[in-house]
Amino acid sequence: MVRKTGDIAPGERLRDQVYRRMREELQSGALEPGRRLVETQLAETYGVSRTPIREVLLQLSREGVLTQQERGFLVPIDTQKDILDRLEMRRLLDARLARHAAIEATPDEIRALAKAHEKQEKAHAADKAKAFIDANAEFRVLLREMCRNALLRRCAGMVDDVFQTMRGRIHESSENRDLTLACDARILQALQDRDPDAAEAAVTDFVDRLLAYFTARAAAE
Repeated sequence: MVRKTGDIAPGERLRDQVYRRMREELQSGALEPGRRLVETQLAETYGVSRTPIREVLLQLSREGVLTQQERGFLVPIDTQKDILDRLEMRRLLDARLARHAAIEATPDEIRALAKAHEKQEKAHAADKAKAFIDANAEFRVLLREMCRNALLRRCAGMVDDVFQTMRGRIHESSENRDLTLACDARILQALQDRDPDAAEAAVTDFVDRLLAYFTARAAAE
């Protein structure tokens, strides 16, 4: 159940505020997969008119986060094929992005990435899944911003966005958080060493493990 939001306030465009809050609800799972989104209900929930709601729903559908239907919008339910398709794209895009980051990141950016990784470690040690998911999202955004290829950065961001809800569910598991932490530690070390081959290998190895896991699940179903 989406909570009644109380922080839609003057100063920032309503549309931008609604977009930000709706993305947060999608990423956290408050807008759960399979849910049909109704403009009137969302307008009441966010305390705004239907116009910014409609604009945001259309934008999210263009980004692939929502599915547009004849009578509205739906939070998609990922099939095993959807997951495998996205992982294939992540293997291509994220590995290359990490390679760029190892070459192009500034020292300040690498230090910021290290702080984000430290947040992940602390959240995991405290068994706070939500805090870990937030810190991991920060890590991924910072890593993406280190890449100076704007088109690659944009494409990687789009794939990352549509995988975020699934990533949140995956990271509810302590074992999966361990795997992500290990991968991110390898990426961070590669960037600190300015080793693009190691950065690319860290991402590729991690995604290959995910591909093997989800491929096995798809075969068993």
